[in-house]
Amino acid sequence: MKYSFKEHEKNFVEWCRQGYAVALSEPQKLKVRDFLKNIDDPNFVPPLYRHQVEAIKRIIYSYEILGKKDLLVEVVTGGGKSAIIAGIIAYFMIVHDVNKFLILVPNTIVRARLKDEFDPESKIFVYNIFHFFYNNTADLATRITLHTMEVGKDPTGIRQANIILGNIHQIYEGKVNLEIIQKNLGNIVIFNDEAHNSKAENYNEVLNELKPQRIFRLDTTATPDRLDGLHPDSEKILEYGIKKGMRDRIIKRVIVCRPDIEKVKLTYVDAETGKEIKAEEVPWEEIEQRKIRPTRFITSEKPMRQQIAIAKQCLDYQKKTVPLDESGKPKCKPLLFVVAISITDANNIAKVLQNEFKLNTLLVTNESEDEKKEEAMTINRHLKDCEYDAIVSVLMLREGWDVKNISVILLFRKFCYKLNEYTGEKYSVYGQQVIGRGLRRIEPHNTNEWEQCLVVDHPVLKHDWLWEMLDAEQYEGTLNPDEIIDVQKIPKPKDIDIETVDHKPQEIEDVIGNIQDIIDNIPNPLEEELKVIQKWEEYLDSCQYQTERIDIEQTIREIKKRSLASGFNEQGILDDFKIDVQQINKFTEFELDQLKEMITNAVGSICRDSLMEYDRNPDKRQDIIYKVLMTHIKKRFLLGNDLFAVQEKTSLKKLWFAITEIREVFLDPALVAGILRNPPQL
Repeated sequence: MKYSFKEHEKNFVEWCRQGYAVALSEPQKLKVRDFLKNIDDPNFVPPLYRHQVEAIKRIIYSYEILGKKDLLVEVVTGGGKSAIIAGIIAYFMIVHDVNKFLILVPNTIVRARLKDEFDPESKIFVYNIFHFFYNNTADLATRITLHTMEVGKDPTGIRQANIILGNIHQIYEGKVNLEIIQKNLGNIVIFNDEAHNSKAENYNEVLNELKPQRIFRLDTTATPDRLDGLHPDSEKILEYGIKKGMRDRIIKRVIVCRPDIEKVKLTYVDAETGKEIKAEEVPWEEIEQRKIRPTRFITSEKPMRQQIAIAKQCLDYQKKTVPLDESGKPKCKPLLFVVAISITDANNIAKVLQNEFKLNTLLVTNESEDEKKEEAMTINRHLKDCEYDAIVSVLMLREGWDVKNISVILLFRKFCYKLNEYTGEKYSVYGQQVIGRGLRRIEPHNTNEWEQCLVVDHPVLKHDWLWEMLDAEQYEGTLNPDEIIDVQKIPKPKDIDIETVDHKPQEIEDVIGNIQDIIDNIPNPLEEELKVIQKWEEYLDSCQYQTERIDIEQTIREIKKRSLASGFNEQGILDDFKIDVQQINKFTEFELDQLKEMITNAVGSICRDSLMEYDRNPDKRQDIIYKVLMTHIKKRFLLGNDLFAVQEKTSLKKLWFAITEIREVFLDPALVAGILRNPPQL
């Protein structure tokens, strides 16, 4: 998404230097100056981060001076988007006497987090933490009321509340809510949190219907770019991503750990009889020639357990590093977050974690009971006494699920990216969203000390592009488990131009650094195109699936580590973090009806998740994906027969064996884009 503030930066700096002049009444002018001086004041405790102050000032400048009504700020997960929203609410209440604010969210997870922060009865009520109201405006904070739109809740509370918080579905599905807002609230300020979802059809419809009464809209997100090439229709005026957040120690640093594999033993087994066909030993450098799909490789029995064993040792290490509180007890309980690509894989992984590694595990998928989903949403309230050791998820726990004590992330799925053919830049949403679950710090304002999140990756997933996109610094040389890092081999920090600065009137010198090179490299979003698979029927016909089961046994030489903390050059990075490689290196029969039911459920999940991966909007287009997927399955596995017409298990067993690979094919955004652009007749 294009950065739109470049041409205004110099004038913005001058505006700050001259004392925040605005074309308002004299009393309002004074309120503007007092509000901005308040957030600059050293007595504003706890202080806002520099980028939060910068965001609030740019928003006010864009609204008051430039007349912009639809703005977006990009702020990394853990960077304090809620405080920015709170600051703008306070500004409009103080300066413009606005008292109706609508906060839109994409799901119940985000809603639960914001409810905690904007409910006056909550222990973490944002205005009890950040004192945006001051002097004779302080009583305004005591008048704030919150209404949360929920299923079964009386919508009349919308009329009385100052802040209306709602899942977008409560507006476009609950027309009564929308009608009350339109007829009773008058002028409103809209906040669109996790705004990368707003290009979905239902979001557009709601935002357009509210446009006549909105006097201002602020979009907030950590990932404005989407794999479908679309983005919100607002103007981006601030960029504060993972790289800058790690540089400023506002979020955790990320250390990527993955095995360095010497060789792989492949044993080919007949999927139906279980008899061994052949076996071969392959050097790792040649494994790609065997065309084993990454997800099948990594979720095979032995590699899966090895990855879990690495993650377990990472978790044990993290437990040793937790600082103690005044009573001598750990300040938090580190948790493991596991990301799987399918419900079947997630179930298998959860069983291994629970039964073999003795880690109490919470499994959260679309098929989970509501009670389990609710438990996942409330884990952040139990930093010290969480009953779980690990959480396993499939496409469920993403934006808004902010659990500070996620200390280890284990990846069992491959992430996709979009390539800008003109600049060569790569864009990814889901990869950053998943890593973002582990970025939020336990002690946000203690930037003198590092906190880290360990990510367990695997070379078969080929995620180097992701770590490079996040500005990873590669340790120069092999990092063996029993070696201490040589500080001389850690790359020197890169020079990073400073974008966010304190704009205090009459005190600024050389405010804007030389950011021209960075700005010039920002791609034009109109040039960003997915490499769409236009001839998707030919592509699907050419897909090769394994009909033989392959038992995979990999021999690991060592575990390599990579620090993503840009500019990190301190002695002793994880000196005592060693992974015991020796410890790490140590077909169910179903009835016919069971197979049909499992395949049916898997197909439904693939249709939904393919659109979630593509643009996060699993709407009626699932019918199109379903049509293509079932035609593909009938053609490739069922001899043209309908699924429920098949009366022998052999073909169904082969189909079920290949379902993970089929899922991987249909979760490719390039294929989905091709199907949606040239859909079959329904």
